Amino acid sequence: MHRRWLSRTLIAFAVPAVLASALAPAATAAATAQVPTIDQVAAIYPHLDGGTASESTGKVYGPGKKCKPGKAIKGASSRSASYSPDYSSGDPDVYVVDGDHPSVSVTAMRFPSTKAAVKYLHGYGKSTKDCGGGTGGGGGGGHQPDCDTSMKKIRFSLGDERWGYQMRSTCRISGQTSSSVLNMLFARQGRYVVYANAMSFDASAPSIPSSVKLTKKALAVVG
Repeated sequence: MHRRWLSRTLIAFAVPAVLASALAPAATAAATAQVPTIDQVAAIYPHLDGGTASESTGKVYGPGKKCKPGKAIKGASSRSASYSPDYSSGDPDVYVVDGDHPSVSVTAMRFPSTKAAVKYLHGYGKSTKDCGGGTGGGGGGGHQPDCDTSMKKIRFSLGDERWGYQMRSTCRISGQTSSSVLNMLFARQGRYVVYANAMSFDASAPSIPSSVKLTKKALAVVG
């Protein structure tokens, strides 16, 4: 269970609005942005070969105050995909989520204009920089995890503009300590923005070059 708390804490610091868009009801306008197929992603992450892609559509929420999601952006829509290995293979290693076998997801967002896409990308770049690091932890309960996070920039060249971070977290709860590493990359191409995520549930980091390749593939298929 401590791994679940750890992943929740990391992602809550990183991109609350992206997660909200994946869980929100479908947007009124059709979500026309596209995400890579499982075969395209498995070409980058072989442990996903033969697996599945679970897709959802939703609204896009801008950065809010105090590191919380903001309001839905009018005319913007998203499509998200979470990629899973073949759990029916009988191989116990499919349940390992480490740097060599990370959890992988992509969110593709379509905005009503390039200006709106730029505003979103810049807003979330600032929000992640301000809110992504530091110490996480819950107050008010003896069973809340106490988490320390750190982050470093990922430099890459894709699309019209881009930014990325690798975030590390160590959480302690009930005498147990767990680590996790998240690669998060955003890139904009015109009025489209893609977000690529690769996450491990231990101290081993997912490959940054592979994360860049995933982001490149997401940009290639988004429109």
